[in-house]
Amino acid sequence: MRSALPLILFAAACGSSQPPAAPATLPPTTGQAQVAPKPPADDDLPPLPVSSKPDTTKTLQAVGLDPDSLDRTADPCDDFYQFACGGYIAKTEIPADKPIAMRSFVDIGDRNLEYEKTVLETASTKPGNDAILKQLGAYYGSCMDETAINKAGIAPITPLLASVDKVKDAKSLTATITLLHVNGIDALFDMGSAQDSADARKVIADIEQGGLGMPDRDYYLNSDDKSKKIQVAYREYVIALLGDVGRKPDAAAKSADDVIAFETELAKVSKTRVEQRDPKAMYNKLDRDGVTKAMPHFAWDAFWKGMGLGTVKEVTVGSPAFLAGVDTLIQKTPMNVWRDYLTVAVARSAARFLDKRFEDQSLAYGKAITGMEQLPPRWKRCTGGTDHALGDLLGQAFVRDRFGGQSKAAAEEQVHAIVAAMTANLGVLPWMDAETKKKAAEKLNAMTYQIGFPKKWLTYNFKLDPKNYGANVLAARRFAIARDVAKIGKPVDKDDWGMTVPTVNAYYNPSLNGMVFPAGILQPPFYSVDAAVAVNLGGMGVVVGHELTHGFDDQGAQYDLDGNLKDWWQPETQKQFQQRTSCVADQYSTYEVSGSKVNGKLTLGENIADIGGVKLALAAYRSLRANAPDTVVADGFTEDQQFFLGFGQAWCAKARPQYEQMGVATDPHSPAHWRVDGALSATPDFAKTFRCKAASKMRPKNACVVW
Repeated sequence: MRSALPLILFAAACGSSQPPAAPATLPPTTGQAQVAPKPPADDDLPPLPVSSKPDTTKTLQAVGLDPDSLDRTADPCDDFYQFACGGYIAKTEIPADKPIAMRSFVDIGDRNLEYEKTVLETASTKPGNDAILKQLGAYYGSCMDETAINKAGIAPITPLLASVDKVKDAKSLTATITLLHVNGIDALFDMGSAQDSADARKVIADIEQGGLGMPDRDYYLNSDDKSKKIQVAYREYVIALLGDVGRKPDAAAKSADDVIAFETELAKVSKTRVEQRDPKAMYNKLDRDGVTKAMPHFAWDAFWKGMGLGTVKEVTVGSPAFLAGVDTLIQKTPMNVWRDYLTVAVARSAARFLDKRFEDQSLAYGKAITGMEQLPPRWKRCTGGTDHALGDLLGQAFVRDRFGGQSKAAAEEQVHAIVAAMTANLGVLPWMDAETKKKAAEKLNAMTYQIGFPKKWLTYNFKLDPKNYGANVLAARRFAIARDVAKIGKPVDKDDWGMTVPTVNAYYNPSLNGMVFPAGILQPPFYSVDAAVAVNLGGMGVVVGHELTHGFDDQGAQYDLDGNLKDWWQPETQKQFQQRTSCVADQYSTYEVSGSKVNGKLTLGENIADIGGVKLALAAYRSLRANAPDTVVADGFTEDQQFFLGFGQAWCAKARPQYEQMGVATDPHSPAHWRVDGALSATPDFAKTFRCKAASKMRPKNACVVW
């Protein structure tokens, strides 16, 4: 099943074995509020401006920062992330049911789940006559009924497996793949709705590569030791899944080898993640007849009809070469292998709502990928599942109880301040010509934003059985697929959201030229009504600036103000832009985590957005505080320093090595450490604020700045 709209947030200096002592300008470790000392006389930076405003002294806690997360023995000019988060990393143990601990996304997510649990427990025990609570209670209650789930075994997927067993030719293969897609199982490829990149007012059908069981094509094709271990774990998982649906051990092992060999062939004709970042290369409007020509041995007319798209005409394809490769596989792959492959696809997709055997096997395989040692408690899995299936029902309660009006107003104030900062920044960029600046300003002025919750809540008009969790999951999937497919051929609904309200995330959609900030992320440490402006802007402000900058990163810059994939840059400015983005790619490619190098090309867009987000949020915070009657000094830290600490501490995290390695291979965001140090080393104001000397790691000779 297609994931919701992508994005965000969950993201070369090598520290010496003996870091230098902290500069004299750093606050003492006593925890007492003091005025920041003057910089040393031999500082090679110009002196900081002296404020005529009186100082108000506060503690770090009072402004929204965590003093215990600091590592005051670290030099912020050598490794600011260690300085801001070293204490957190030292004291934090990663829970056994998580691959990562984090002050922001993970902790906020847990708090949001705790709240949702209270709503769902009431809904499942005392729904009264409330229709919304009845729906929520039926779904959540059926998930919590482990006895019924274990008793049902594989019954929920028996009809799907029966269809797989009937596959004997291209016609029956198409019929089964169609049935699986209708039920949210993306066998072989991914199909759904998308805005037309040539005319963003329209929604057309979109076919993308897919069909793999491991996280990425490279997991099949790499031959290093780490990849081999994961390949072995995946083979064991496939054998277990086949055994659970009735295969004998020897037959399951043989079929598993066939399935993995087949998926390896799929991997070979799949684009890399870096290749998929090229919007122009990913937009191939073949239309219906062109798709049939590219993959003629698949019964496309029957597929379109089965998906409710019998009259579809406009179709775009991410990779025509992938369709051609699949067509070759249809011709040469024995039907018994197709049946094995589809059986595994069904079992793997259904594992989370089947009996305990499937959950245990998923955990065993997941441990190889993420290092996670045990599953989250049942209530957390059920709460997350209910949010995924019935998100707008839970969202209404979340907004009512957890999203005060001050949060929305503050976020809107930040958006306006950051848009103003970007407008001012465009005016003084030395490398951009006047015509391109004009086009960029027009795009910025046309950019939309939505904060907190959608204008219209979804209704879920499908039946739920309080005693049958598997049936409920499949019903929710069918509803989501049908809703997505129904958009095709219709005008774009700009108010449609790509994630649920309690989600701890945010995103920018280039085809809509719009940003979305769900209520779920507007929580501490990103935002608190009690925190200082500098800290809030270092947290949520950078998120806002990050999303806005996505409209002008290496991908977003290829879309115009209306969301069309269209060239609007003058050639010389385009050349300057590419040189600057190449600098960013090279910078981040020097970074390493858990023995793996960060892929600067894969993470390029997010890194540009991080660097731009910091710059814009810093300017916005200064603007918002310009007329303040005082300056706040928190335990000796100036307001500018509080801003940078607010940014750094929002990303304090500790992850398992396996999870970090998976992130390097698949995540377009850099690891948390480098999201902080990478962005700040490209921010000259950081070096000024912390008085970093020339050639220190956080003040490189040539900073890579795009915006």
